Amino acid sequence: MLYLLVAHLCITFIITQEGFYMLTNLHTHTFRCHHAAKASEREYIENAITSGIKTLGFSEHIPCPFYDGHESGYRLFKADIDDYFDTLHRLKEEYEKDINILIGFEAEYYPKYFKDMLDFVSPFKPEYLILGQHFTYNEEDGFYCALPTESDDVIVNYVDQALDGLSTGMFTYLCHPDLINYTGNDEIYYTQMKRLCEGVKKMGYPLEFNFLGWNTNRPYPCKRFFKIAAEVGNDIILGCDAHNPKALLTKETEKEALSFLKEFDLKPLDKFKINYLKW
Repeated sequence: MLYLLVAHLCITFIITQEGFYMLTNLHTHTFRCHHAAKASEREYIENAITSGIKTLGFSEHIPCPFYDGHESGYRLFKADIDDYFDTLHRLKEEYEKDINILIGFEAEYYPKYFKDMLDFVSPFKPEYLILGQHFTYNEEDGFYCALPTESDDVIVNYVDQALDGLSTGMFTYLCHPDLINYTGNDEIYYTQMKRLCEGVKKMGYPLEFNFLGWNTNRPYPCKRFFKIAAEVGNDIILGCDAHNPKALLTKETEKEALSFLKEFDLKPLDKFKINYLKW
């Protein structure tokens, strides 16, 4: 496997007299993850164009070649990867005058499997990766981080793996950084989330304000997390985490996100670097 990283600045939003306009979303799923709407990619693209989005990235949950043959029910099946790329390449060409379509993956950092994940997808030349650390350790025998937990080990391991994943240089940003649903000691939460925020800032990555969590009343986006991010001075971007086409009709959510972030004197970056993978 051979890859290079080429970083390009991407304009993510503009503010005019008429309001706020989100121009880039890199967090979009398809029906192939088995927990999204049974809708076509075309529907996502058409809604993105309606919303004024100029760059739409599809980031399906990356397939993982588990050693025991396990096939995850919440990510792209290995057998479906050809269809994922074939479909999006056709649409990328069809809509090239209307919108810039990127094809990538949302991936976890599982040390046990990370190289094998990359080796499996590299022949298809995904353009970018975003990091969504859903499990500690790995999906087979780890902990699903969105479940409530008072375990200090879980939050420590979550931060460790997220920072180790970003340190590979393979990712563009950290998705839903406050996914970890730690309900234990407040001081431990503060210490570990500050460690996460400081590590992410040192490496130059932005943190995502996640629209899916916001619109479905999940424990994230989380005020106590973004208070820490503001204290550290992290860069923030917006991500739809779209699992249905309606999630790309973003105007109301954009306003609500800006209002939420303003409480902490935060605002989304107007430009950020996409780490394009050159295989």
